[in-house]
Amino acid sequence: MYKTLFLSILSTIFIGCSSTSALKHFEKEEIEAKAMQYTKKADVIINKEQKVLLWVTYLNSTDIKEFDTNYESFLTSTYFTDALSQDIGDNNYSFSLNKKTPLSIEEISKDNKLYKDILSKNTWGKYYLVKFEKDKNIEELIFTLSNNSANSAELKFVK
Repeated sequence: MYKTLFLSILSTIFIGCSSTSALKHFEKEEIEAKAMQYTKKADVIINKEQKVLLWVTYLNSTDIKEFDTNYESFLTSTYFTDALSQDIGDNNYSFSLNKKTPLSIEEISKDNKLYKDILSKNTWGKYYLVKFEKDKNIEELIFTLSNNSANSAELKFVK
């Protein structure tokens, strides 16, 4: 009985002195935490089957100084479920933002140091840094992955 009482008191002391923040137990980098807030996922569904998985992080909203904010910049990840190649061009897909084509699309290596804290969601697909011209008059950004057969996935971001 004394042993149980002693363990209960000891447990109460340790719990009472511990941090109440659940995030303290996770060693998340600031970049990863900020990027997670501005990351969204969508799927291209064809004949009730998931064919493409798309993750997009709107880098401008992260307020991380290392990212270029002279453009509307997005870090994307695509995974084609039944394809031999994971390249968007090989699969006849393209990116757009509010129906405008990108200024640049750069494939990002999974071990890229600048993006390594964001690149943990999709180990099978490909990552791209996609940049678009800024338009100060538009507040809602509609990022689209689409192909010529009208199959698409859309994600909405707010500046």
